[in-house]
Amino acid sequence: MAPRADDVQTVASGLLTAGVSTLCDSKLGRYAIGTACLAAAYNFLLTPKQQKTKEHFDNRSSRFKALQQKHFPPGFPNTWHAVCNAADLTDGQVKSISALGTELVAFRGADGKAAVLDAFCPHMGAHLGFGGQVVGNTIQCPFHGWSFDGSGTCHRIPYTTRLTEEVKEGAKIKAYETRELLGRIFIWFDAEGRPPQWDLAAGLDLEEAVTRGDCYPVAMRCSIFHQHCCEMHMNSADPFHFQTLHAPLPIPGLGRFIKGIHRIRTIYGEGEIRGKVEKHQHLTLFKEKTMGLYLFGKKRWPVPFSATVAQLIDTVVTFEGPNMMHFKLITPLGTIRQIKTILPIEPFKQQVEMYWYAEKSVPRIIAYLLSLIGKVALEQDLEVWENKLYWKEPVLVEGDGPFQEFFDWYGQFYSQSSSQVGRHQLEW
Repeated sequence: MAPRADDVQTVASGLLTAGVSTLCDSKLGRYAIGTACLAAAYNFLLTPKQQKTKEHFDNRSSRFKALQQKHFPPGFPNTWHAVCNAADLTDGQVKSISALGTELVAFRGADGKAAVLDAFCPHMGAHLGFGGQVVGNTIQCPFHGWSFDGSGTCHRIPYTTRLTEEVKEGAKIKAYETRELLGRIFIWFDAEGRPPQWDLAAGLDLEEAVTRGDCYPVAMRCSIFHQHCCEMHMNSADPFHFQTLHAPLPIPGLGRFIKGIHRIRTIYGEGEIRGKVEKHQHLTLFKEKTMGLYLFGKKRWPVPFSATVAQLIDTVVTFEGPNMMHFKLITPLGTIRQIKTILPIEPFKQQVEMYWYAEKSVPRIIAYLLSLIGKVALEQDLEVWENKLYWKEPVLVEGDGPFQEFFDWYGQFYSQSSSQVGRHQLEW
């Protein structure tokens, strides 16, 4: 009769137990087991495991900045720049500003006018922003009491009465043409020292609406971006990146599942002024429309009613020069607006400020949520912007946007001396 499987298993188990017991009872057996345990421990603890290669790329390194310098335009375009806010100049405050390859100081005189000067006193080099005081319509140096007005002219030296025209001329500080709009202080910057080539106009109707109470402020946000100031404007020439970087719905948690399809149109040399399209070389008109939302970006899986809702919303942007954008989000509830300014602190370090406003008909909570969505949408580009180069002659194919038109338009904001500005910060 054949043995049963249970009997075979019992016998095998007994033999194995007896063998192990015999092995453990002998010195040779104990030695063999100890050696095996040590070998196993060695392999587990000391045998090297393959690791990921260390990442050496650093977009803040001098090496990468030198590479950027080689390919990008100069860091400081000729245009109006928002250098500080009106709130910085209340109650006789003096504001120090590091930007545009130099050091500046801003103050507001007793006449209510904001002024911006180079920061260092021509007498002995003291920084007017540290200990300087507003006296009447002048700023007084903390070191020896010399006083300068908004035009940079020296008005008083407390220990001499011989303030001749020659001394005044020698002691004159560089002053900047200023404009105040929507609580921001703008200066005209030009590498050749030329006067303003145009005036700020695209935000005047919004300022008037806020003054009348037809619009209210929603939010203000400030961020630092380590990139060249041209990048945000170059989006206007790049329709396809809206189908990649901006396809995910800019709402945390939903972008992985819901994607949109965008359509854009760009016209260089035009922009909206007081609601009407005008032709000016320093303007760009940009229109964007979301055609609908889809699950995982598949047109066969549309989000219900998303296309219908999207048809009711339009985005119109006017680029006013190279570093200022005026957004209009036109909805059935009313218009939401954003003023975005880019201030080059260094050639590859930008301070970006975003001010949001809404018409009274727009509920505050909706306007605020849309401002948060706008912030996330802006940051969708960030990783690419901070780690890319600028090809002046890119390889273009059918389907690319009007990059050459953008290059021609953006190039007008540089002049012969632009590459020399701020050389002490980064060699150009």
